[in-house]
Amino acid sequence: MTIALLVLLLQTAERPPSPPQTPAATVSQNPDYVVGPQDKLSITVVGIPELNQPNGLVDNAGTMAYLDQGVIKTSGKTVRQIQAEIRQLLIDKGQATNPTVQVEVSAFRPQMVYVSGAVGHPQGYPITGTETLMTVIAQAGFSPAAGQRVQVVRNKPAHQEFTFDRHALENGTAAPFLLQDGDAVIVPDAEKAIVRGDVRSPGMYEVGRDTTLLQLLVIAGDFTDKAARGSVRVTRKNDNGKPVDQKVGREQFSTFLVKPGDVVFVGRRIL
Repeated sequence: MTIALLVLLLQTAERPPSPPQTPAATVSQNPDYVVGPQDKLSITVVGIPELNQPNGLVDNAGTMAYLDQGVIKTSGKTVRQIQAEIRQLLIDKGQATNPTVQVEVSAFRPQMVYVSGAVGHPQGYPITGTETLMTVIAQAGFSPAAGQRVQVVRNKPAHQEFTFDRHALENGTAAPFLLQDGDAVIVPDAEKAIVRGDVRSPGMYEVGRDTTLLQLLVIAGDFTDKAARGSVRVTRKNDNGKPVDQKVGREQFSTFLVKPGDVVFVGRRIL
């Protein structure tokens, strides 16, 4: 073995192995993301590189020039819709018979959602179109006064309102909900009813859609030894805002649903 070959083998043995090659990071894509002015789109036509276009800018008119194929109306459409339109455009122009078109957002426009209500940090939060409701709520943080509902009001392209259960969001059992630019996230204060009279812990208590009178009485510490357990009076405002009293017998405690604003009174038995 020659000296030169020996040196080469030693150098190779001492050289640290090259780190594994990893693909370039890509933005998580949402095919239902609604494109708007100042977004940038990258178009790939599989197998036809001359039809690829990286970083096409959506102008303030909501259109984007695609090579020499024409101008595409993109604003207000989803990535999925734009992808289908470009595919059909290439077929109509005779550029391909059955092209596979991929459209991705290579750069997102500045976007904001607004969080208000019973949160620790009510303010606007920037998003890129890939954030979920819980991602933003985690940044805002629930305040101690927060109730069990979270609302999202969306005005684009049409007015819509969505309601979510807070516990389902927190424990991950709710389906991820992707936020859009301009969404308003509202966390209402807890809705409460008042319990008075002969219970161990009178006060105001949070009630949900399915809170029964029996559950509320248990939360309030149950009856005192002197309570009249046979019936409970519930005062509730009618549609005209007038308070109306009704007696609820013991046999109804487990089925009578308490509403926010109700006043529950437990009387004292006559000795």
